Amino acid sequence: MFKNVPFQALQITTTDDEQTVPSAVQTTHAARQIVSTSPVQTVHIDRIAVTGSITHDPIGQMFYAVYEGTPVAVGAAAFKPNGKQRADGIYARSIEIEATTEQATRLEFNCCPPQILQGHNVWGHADMQDYITAMFERVVAKFHRKLRPTAHERKLWHRGDVDVNHVHLTANFFLPSSLKMPLIDAIDRNNPKGKKRDHFTSISLGFNGDRRSEYQAATVYCKAAELQTKWKRAGKYQTRIIKLMNGAIRVEVKLFRKALKLLGLGRVKDWVGVDVNKLFFDALAKFGIANSIQPLLTEDERKSLTKKELQAYVLWLEGHQLTDFYGRTTVWKHVNAVKRKVGIDMRAHRRPDKLPALHMAEVLLPSNIVPVPDYLPGLPDKRYWAPGTAMEEFKAKQAEQATPPKLPDLPDDDELDAIAY
Repeated sequence: MFKNVPFQALQITTTDDEQTVPSAVQTTHAARQIVSTSPVQTVHIDRIAVTGSITHDPIGQMFYAVYEGTPVAVGAAAFKPNGKQRADGIYARSIEIEATTEQATRLEFNCCPPQILQGHNVWGHADMQDYITAMFERVVAKFHRKLRPTAHERKLWHRGDVDVNHVHLTANFFLPSSLKMPLIDAIDRNNPKGKKRDHFTSISLGFNGDRRSEYQAATVYCKAAELQTKWKRAGKYQTRIIKLMNGAIRVEVKLFRKALKLLGLGRVKDWVGVDVNKLFFDALAKFGIANSIQPLLTEDERKSLTKKELQAYVLWLEGHQLTDFYGRTTVWKHVNAVKRKVGIDMRAHRRPDKLPALHMAEVLLPSNIVPVPDYLPGLPDKRYWAPGTAMEEFKAKQAEQATPPKLPDLPDDDELDAIAY
């Protein structure tokens, strides 16, 4: 198992004497002590962009075009939040503006619900409708002079009759700090193209030159490094979260409109009952991240292969392209046979190490996701926003508004007499 790694200040370094074996990933004892067995251990929704119906005065400054000598409304500027992630940090835009009435008929917003609702997005939940309800009500409250939804329009948003333009699915996986950079560098070497590195502690896949895919992308990065930059003066719980993320790697899958439509998830209501974990891992598998670091075959594993399969494996291990020796059908057959029997993916560009620090396929497992610490859900300032909270919040506000104001007590007869005289 892995040598215990202290969870102190973030250290993106490796040591030559790190004791590792190419077996299943074993989380350090220190990390497991920080996070006890929690029921909230899942992939979560991190960022969303949606569009729904609501007739309203446009939020931003109007744009006009001259048509047959007459100015005609063609659009409106978007509201963009500042970069400090305030509670109202929601990008909002009025679209589909009627030229005659200058009224917008649809609203688009893009935001990170966990960040807004909790003050951080390290964890979240997978209830899409809950986040849409919470964010819609906050946009309406912020722009209450212009956004006055009818009962029908509000119902559309609350029941999921809203288009999903893109969604980010995210999970943190236990991984000792000293192995983060070797992993990110291995992913880099395993992907000669289609990648982007905005920072040395991160890598994104799903690009064609400088343009990202119109379907999906994935990012692997060190969340602890980002938090240390954002939380300059970390408080008690922020410090605990940073230490925990020091022993984890963050993986994010981004699904865009074209992919969502193919998956049948183009509307918020389509997400009801969806297994978000399965959706995440199925999408992640297409990027080949799990084959970035693989172990060499053991002697028993080698014996489980046929002679032809073993020949193909040895050729691949030595850096040859299998298509130089076999037809495409034969390559496909050998690649799938080796993957099925011993778990080695010969589609990978990067070959296995003699003594790899880890087998990446054993890192990217649901059981290795960092769960929400038990202390977060119980905090009074909602450091964890549980699924279902949005509708409870909305109903409470409705009940509060429906309660008539308490009238002051009228004076009795004696008091009236005293006032009169």
